[in-house]
Amino acid sequence: MSKDRTSLGRLYLLAVPVVLAILSIGAALVRIQWLEADQLEDRAALAEVRPIDVPAARGNILSADGMLLATSMPTYTIHFDPVVVEKSRFEDEIEGLCSGLHRVLGGRSAPQWESILRRARTEKRSYVPIARDVPHETYRKLGKLPLFERGKIGGGFIVVQSLHRFQPLGGQAARTIGTVREQGASGLEQAYSEWLSGRKGSRLAQRIGLETWKPLTDYNEVEPEDGYDVVSTLDSRIQDLTHTALLRTLERFEADHGCAVVMEVQTGAIRAMANLGRTQAGKGYYEARNYAVWESTEPGSTFKLVSLMSALEDGRADTALQVETGDGVFVVHSAKIKDSNVEYGNGGYGRISLGRAFELSSNTGIAKVVYQAYQKDPAKLVDRWYALGLNRPLGLEIEGEGQPRIPRPGQPGWSGTTLPWMTFGYELSFTPLQILTVYNAIANGGRMVKPRFVERVERAGETVETFSTEVLNASICSEKTRQALHDLLARVVERGTAENIQIEGYPLAGKTGTCQLNYWKGAEARSYQSSFVGYFPADQPRYACIVVVQQPNPALGYYGSTVAAPVFREIALGLRRYLPSQAAPSEAPTHVAPRPRRDTDRVLAQLNGSVTPQMRGMRVADALALLENSGHRVELEGTGALVSGQWPESGSPLRPQTRVKLTTR
Repeated sequence: MSKDRTSLGRLYLLAVPVVLAILSIGAALVRIQWLEADQLEDRAALAEVRPIDVPAARGNILSADGMLLATSMPTYTIHFDPVVVEKSRFEDEIEGLCSGLHRVLGGRSAPQWESILRRARTEKRSYVPIARDVPHETYRKLGKLPLFERGKIGGGFIVVQSLHRFQPLGGQAARTIGTVREQGASGLEQAYSEWLSGRKGSRLAQRIGLETWKPLTDYNEVEPEDGYDVVSTLDSRIQDLTHTALLRTLERFEADHGCAVVMEVQTGAIRAMANLGRTQAGKGYYEARNYAVWESTEPGSTFKLVSLMSALEDGRADTALQVETGDGVFVVHSAKIKDSNVEYGNGGYGRISLGRAFELSSNTGIAKVVYQAYQKDPAKLVDRWYALGLNRPLGLEIEGEGQPRIPRPGQPGWSGTTLPWMTFGYELSFTPLQILTVYNAIANGGRMVKPRFVERVERAGETVETFSTEVLNASICSEKTRQALHDLLARVVERGTAENIQIEGYPLAGKTGTCQLNYWKGAEARSYQSSFVGYFPADQPRYACIVVVQQPNPALGYYGSTVAAPVFREIALGLRRYLPSQAAPSEAPTHVAPRPRRDTDRVLAQLNGSVTPQMRGMRVADALALLENSGHRVELEGTGALVSGQWPESGSPLRPQTRVKLTTR
């Protein structure tokens, strides 16, 4: 019995530790599962090592004449790892480093920097922020400071290079070129992003914070592949001319905003697009929105061209048809349509031809004829406009195109006054670019082409993709009608509402437009839209152009002939010197940029040999990268895409940190 008790006692003695151990393990599991899980997950995350993306250099956007419109410039974010630095070296050089940080970066004093870095070393923090997105010159200065000059391993100097987008033309055509941001892209940057983006590379990095990654190597595991270059249709000379002419008029007439577009007649290439709106402070103008693409408004009298074209095509009118404008007032369903000269007490134009009514922009003359022609069958007129595709957007590459609006009989909003008001550009809406496309078709022998913004895509100067003209409508009307409309547009400038913009020996053709905005709110709330659209030279059209100015100060002027037409004249006069004497455009692109060449291997070899390389003919972006990455300072003169001049001359000795001057074209 005693032996059994002894055995049982021994069993208990052995079981108790086992049970206690099991309970301890269970308690630990409960603690880990429920109490420490989040902490352990955070620790595991912080210890995570994985590849991170290395962005590719985004391709350049160039003008058709070879100017840089958008390019990627390198910036550098600097961190410091005080933990990897030997203690004696840290103590010997920390004061010199902190004095240098204050000298190069400003802001914090040297003692403040020393306090921050010593605390980080004590706390064993290995990724201390020093500077964010600094230019190459600042990065070079930081890299020469005590400790930092020893690099990543010996001095804890951690560098991450980024590429930031830069527009050398300083805001001109900014909305057309577009932007690249985290929340999305716009303009050509968005439309051709697949070409421009390139392919990302990768580099190993360790997570040292919930959203912070520290690179573990100075080399890439997978090298990024640079994006392609996109050569746009924009011509920097025409863009500058257009931008300047529009800005001057907006300032003169204290307008809210406006746009001007120049389009090559045969190819549809957009050679200039200026969109200027007031700053928030109201003290100047900048590229606020792409009004030419986006803003859909009532066009006013510029739409009379479409109304007259329809009546002529359907055989319901003739330019020689006599129309009684009377005292300048036409009453339809108790609503009054008035000619502009009525406001000045000059009465109407009396009995005139329909063609003369167009030249004088007589609302009553156009409305009477077209309304009477389609009064019993308004759907026929609207159907013709739909058949031309005027109810559909142009389908531009640039996103955000405004939707055209043409009401139909029987739909909500149609009333007894809709038909007559549409004949002179009210109760419907279009964007400036949509109106310009119609006028361009008249200049182009009736052939309506789609506006286009890109000539080709290149890599290393070699063309990989070209973009040709897209025809939207092979013939918008008969040649007889087109010729009649062309003659009328030329006479608008010769003896009509735009006779103030004539250029001796250089014929222009076009139509004025003056549209009342908020006309239903009464005289006090009324504002105006001034426009002019046409082409030049009228005898052999090369360029079509539209100018729209929104809400000029009425006290200074608001008629299309006064505000918008002079901008058109200034652009036409400036472009005259670019036209060849024969003035006959061809189907091939007329603005072909010289093909840049890349000789990076040769240049690198010369730089390594301390010899000034031959940079002429190279792309500016390539020359900048090679020189700055070799430790030289670069002074850049001009905004061209190619290097046209340099100092020192090629072949001369090149000492370290030499200042190199490059001129561009």
